Amino acid sequence: MEVQREYPIETFDPLLRDLVGWGLVERQDGTTWQLVASAQQRLDELLPTRAPGAAAVVFLNRRCADCNQRGLTRLRGDSYVCDGCWAERQVKRDVVVSEPASPAEQGHFWRRSRQRQPTPLAS
Repeated sequence: MEVQREYPIETFDPLLRDLVGWGLVERQDGTTWQLVASAQQRLDELLPTRAPGAAAVVFLNRRCADCNQRGLTRLRGDSYVCDGCWAERQVKRDVVVSEPASPAEQGHFWRRSRQRQPTPLAS
């Protein structure tokens, strides 16, 4: 079962502007928007067996959260990331997971030695 995520409505602003700009939606009864008949028909023709996940949808001309370059990005978690930076994140994640902790890191953190500060003697 696929979990549906809630995205901030602002995420869809570019898509909604494009729908209006290309004339693919029109007002119905002056209150609601609806796809025009040709767009409805094309959606029916293209309808996949299931909706793509967020990582399958690409965004053009968005800034990558890591390299700050504009281009093709995908929504990964809560940020837009290009495929190159996503691959780097995966490599970094794999390195962090595969590196064993040093003996000092495995020790109990509460047993760390502290240097005592000398206290001034009263005269």
